[in-house]
Parts: sequence; structure tokens; C-alpha cells
Amino acid sequence: MKQQFLKGKTGTIRLTAYDKNRPLIPTSALITLYKSDGTTVLQAQASASVDSTTGEMTYSLTTTHTATHDLNYKAVWQYVVSGTTYYETQLFDVVKSILSIPITDDDLYAELESLRKANIQAQGTATGGVAGTLIDTARRKEATDFWKGGILEILSGTGANQKRDITGFTQSSSTFTVSPDWATTPSTDSVYRCINSFSTKILQSFKKIETMLYNKGKRDSLILESSQIEMPLIYLTVHFIALDLMDEDTDKWSLIAKAYEKKFDDSFNTMTLDYDEDESGGVQGEEAQQGIGGIRIFRS
Repeated sequence: MKQQFLKGKTGTIRLTAYDKNRPLIPTSALITLYKSDGTTVLQAQASASVDSTTGEMTYSLTTTHTATHDLNYKAVWQYVVSGTTYYETQLFDVVKSILSIPITDDDLYAELESLRKANIQAQGTATGGVAGTLIDTARRKEATDFWKGGILEILSGTGANQKRDITGFTQSSSTFTVSPDWATTPSTDSVYRCINSFSTKILQSFKKIETMLYNKGKRDSLILESSQIEMPLIYLTVHFIALDLMDEDTDKWSLIAKAYEKKFDDSFNTMTLDYDEDESGGVQGEEAQQGIGGIRIFRS
């Protein structure tokens, strides 16, 4: 999905360029912004920031840049890598409503408890730790951030019965970081269990729903809060997880995938959407409660 910015609010537009699956690290970057007609200059060429480690280029948008909601504003980037100048065009939208992900793994477990056991889990005994970490150099060799977003539980020993969110995992030191800090710091007798997160599947499903909403048209005028997509997002995420878990067309997970695909279709197609197209600040008349299945596909 294109980057979206809230009407009348500041934001940061971002771009990372890649070559052979690796990020390029520009030595400098410039950006020019155009209105949605593609020719009217919104911001004359200006310097952009470059992260010297990740290569990410960023530019801060002001309320002047986001004053009018519309689709397909244009950013033209000019950046230098190893003495060669490159150009890239990026489109972005200014909208009245930005969605965020309204669900967590717990919402998926509440919908389908068997997902809890199907998730990737591991167990071990800590070899060390401090207030906000747990270390296991004996067993934990997974890739950095493999466990990020998951849950870490102390099953027995020092600090037993504590449960924390995993905010990071570092392969080189076999270290979990957690939040909040432990009330009792784990020790070498602390037996733990780590449970991975379905966050990547949640994000995949969220992006699909965002794209489907965008393709219905008038995305810039849409007034929609994140809670309105909660159930469609749960259903679609369960569908994608079940597809990954299925071994054959007639097994349990195949049946679940099909059932939740239908649940998602029914839930999404019965959503009603509100638009503030006339800049009144509210939703009135034909702007209100339009059934998503009957919305004409066009651009504002």
C-alpha cells in the first residue's frame, strides 16, 4: 500500500531503495513534492535525511503539505549512491481516516483456541538475565527478532508465573528483551516457554483489507475507525494461518481455511462506510452508511 498521511497533520514520508535484495546507502538525497495532478509543485526540491545504517530516506511533511485530502500526491526522490545519481517516483495519499491494526494474538486465540497449540513454541532454561531480559545460550539460536512480538512465560524456578511481551530477540547473544521488566529477575533455574506471534499474518491480512478498501474508491474521504475492521481482520487472518497449516485439501486446517474465507467475505461485504466528501466536517445524507458491496469503484 501507498503511504497515507492524515489531513492537516504532520508526518514523515519514507523510501528505501534496494539492489539485489540489499538496501542501498545513499550519501545524499533530495525530494520534490507535487500535488495530485502530478505537475503542480507542492514543495520545491529540498534535502532529505538518510539513515547511514539502513539507507532509509525520510522527509518531514508539514501541515501545509497535508492541507487537502486527495489521492496520488507525487514525491520525486533524487539520491546519490557511489557517485551515481538515481531517481525514483513515489505516490502517497492524504486521507481523512487512517486505520491501525486493532487485534492481537489473543483475539485470534479467543476466536479459535486451537491456534494457540498450532503456534510455534519452544522451552528451555535460562542461563542468565537482568531486569528486562532472559538469556539462553544453550538452546536459543533462532534468527534475530524471530520471537519478537511473542510471549515469554516463566514456568518454574526463579520468577515463576510471570508472563511478558517479547520486544526483541538477538541471535548473537541468545537474548530475549521483554516489556515490562521482570518483577523477579530470572536466574539459571528459571524454566521458560516462548510462544511466537502471528503478527506477520495479521499484517498480511491488514494490508489486504486496506487494499480492498482502497480499490473501492474515495479512500481519501473515507471515515472509518479501526474497530470496524476488527472481525473481518480476525477472520481473514485465521484463513491465512489455516492455509499455511494445511497438508491436504481435506484435512482439518483446509476446512477451517474455507470456513473462515466465507466468514471474511460475509463480514467484509456487509460493512457500511461513511464518507465526508463535501468538507462539511460530518457525514450526512448519501455520505452515510453506504454498503460496501454497492459502492461504485472510482477515484475522488
